Amino acid sequence: MARKRELLVPGARDVFEPVQMTPSEISEHVARFIVSLRDYSQQSIGTYKRCLREFVYYTTSVEKRFRFLPEDIERYRDYLLHRKRRLKAGRVGLTEVAMSQYLTALRRFCHYLVESGILAKNPARLVSGGKRPSRHHRRALTIEQLDCLFRVLDGEDEEHCRDRALVLLMLGAGLSEVELHHLDIGDFERIGKMWYARVRGKGRRLKVERTVIPQPVMDVVERYMAFYPDASPNDPLFRSLSKRSRGKRLSIRSMHLAIEERMIEAGIRTDDDALRLTPFSLRHTGGIILAEAGVPIEHLMERWRIYWRPTAERYYKLAGTLQSDTRPDIQRYVVVGRYGHTL
Repeated sequence: MARKRELLVPGARDVFEPVQMTPSEISEHVARFIVSLRDYSQQSIGTYKRCLREFVYYTTSVEKRFRFLPEDIERYRDYLLHRKRRLKAGRVGLTEVAMSQYLTALRRFCHYLVESGILAKNPARLVSGGKRPSRHHRRALTIEQLDCLFRVLDGEDEEHCRDRALVLLMLGAGLSEVELHHLDIGDFERIGKMWYARVRGKGRRLKVERTVIPQPVMDVVERYMAFYPDASPNDPLFRSLSKRSRGKRLSIRSMHLAIEERMIEAGIRTDDDALRLTPFSLRHTGGIILAEAGVPIEHLMERWRIYWRPTAERYYKLAGTLQSDTRPDIQRYVVVGRYGHTL
């Protein structure tokens, strides 16, 4: 029987059982994993195929005794950084950013093997990728800036209600502009005391993810929905108000511009901040508010659909910078209780 290997990580001891497969077995599992991605976009599937093709080559021609242990993953990372040939560039080794993409694909593949009962634990989750920025490129809004933004969204006409719903879904549910663009009237459902929305996540073709919508945010969404009392479930939630495309699904570009114009109207976005204070800053702000509320990191990752723990950890490093814990009227748009009740 193969001897168990131990890997120590801060605060925990993980024991991994070596699992060795033949190259053909690894290739077969990779093929099945790719088939399981049928809900992903063709672009995302193509990325997984390209990255895992390199892993299959590695276990076939470079290291045939790959046993799915953390140290094996580390050697593969070293191979990607220092030995993999880049024919077009005429150099050896990937950049750290590119290497992180290959390791992400392997990490997801190992997770699939765990779910399939092939591996007991995911060894790739303990091996970090390339260097990532220590802070987010986007800047969060301060509480004072949120107050200014809310004031310019205080109207009750359709445009104000639409833009207020856009802003609060980004702040309170962490939705991206792409997810907002694909939202339909029928994507919202109430289960018990909580509201949820089905969203089409990054790289997906179908709406297979579900996210919590805090009640105060849902109240704003329902006020906007009231402008379309005869809408069907498949009708778009956010619609254009321009003369040329009135009533049609609001484009991502128009959505982006609408929020930017509100930020400019509120006096919180200047030329100096144009690159760092964007509509996506609202999602970033909401993440910090969750961290300042003391929610567990697993809760934040689930709510914000974050799959790489170090990304979520950055929000906790910024906890205290907004001091949102002194403003429960702001926190109520973002924070929900541990058992689903809105705070």
